[in-house]
Amino acid sequence: MKREQKAGLVLMSPPVLLLIAGFLLPLAFVAYTSLMPPRTFGFTSNITLENYVTAVRESYWRPMAWSVFFALATTILTMLISWPIAKALVRKSRRFATIVATMIAVPVFIAETVRLFGAHLFLMPRGGILAGTINYFFGIDIGSVLFTPLATLIGLLYIYLPFALFPTVLGLSQVPADQVEAAQDLGASPWQQLRYVEVPIASPGIIIGSLLVFVLVLGATSESHMLGGQSAVPIGFAIEQRFNYAQDWPLGSALATVLCLITALLVFPLLSRLDLDRLFGR
Repeated sequence: MKREQKAGLVLMSPPVLLLIAGFLLPLAFVAYTSLMPPRTFGFTSNITLENYVTAVRESYWRPMAWSVFFALATTILTMLISWPIAKALVRKSRRFATIVATMIAVPVFIAETVRLFGAHLFLMPRGGILAGTINYFFGIDIGSVLFTPLATLIGLLYIYLPFALFPTVLGLSQVPADQVEAAQDLGASPWQQLRYVEVPIASPGIIIGSLLVFVLVLGATSESHMLGGQSAVPIGFAIEQRFNYAQDWPLGSALATVLCLITALLVFPLLSRLDLDRLFGR
C-alpha cells in the first residue's frame, strides 16, 4: 500500500508543480501587485489598498456588474436551451444525435472572431440578414439590436451554448430509463419527473456546464467589442485598458483580483456539490 501511495505521489507531482507555477504563482503575483502604489512597476514595501478604493470610487463596479449579469444570464439561458436539446440527443437514435451534435460542435473549431463577425452581419440594421429577411417577407422594419446589451447577450449565447450542452448530455445519459418509466407508472407528472428524477441524477453534468459557461463569460470581452459596442462594457475590457493603455498595473491587478474573488465565491459552493465519481460511474 505504501508503495502505491508513493507511486501516486510521484505521478501527481508534475501536474501539481505545473499548477503551482502556471496558476497559483501568477495569481499571487497579481494579488501582490494590486497592493502596490498606483502606477508603479516595482516591488516596494509601501503596501496600500488605494487601488481598491479607486476601483470603487471611479465606478469600476459598473463593468463588474455587467460582467456578472452577462455571466448569470448566459448560464441560465444556455442551460434552459440545452436541456431539451440534450434530452433529444440522449433519447433519439444514434444517427440523429450524431448529426445534431456535429452541427453544434463544428462551429467551436472556427475562430471566435469569425463567428462573431457572422453574428454581426446577421444583426445589422436594414442590410442585415435578420432585419432584411423579415422586411422582405413581412414588410416589417424591426430595426436592429446591434450595439445594445441584448446583442452582447445573443453573441454570448451563440458562442457558449456548446459548453453547456455537452456536459448536460453527459449528465442526462446517467439517468436510467427504467427510473423515468417507473415514475411515469406511479403517476408522476412531467414536472415531477424532471424535479425528482432527472435533475438530481443529471446534476453533476448540469453543474459542470454551468461552471464552464459562467467562468468563461465572466472574463469574455470579444462579444461586447463586436456586437455590443460601448453599450455595456465588461470588466475584462476595463482590466485590459488598465494594463495595456493606461499602464496602471496595480489598478488592473486590483480589478483582476476582485474578479477572481467573485468567481471563487460563486464557483466553490457549486464545486463542493459536484460528485465526479457518480458522473463517471465509479
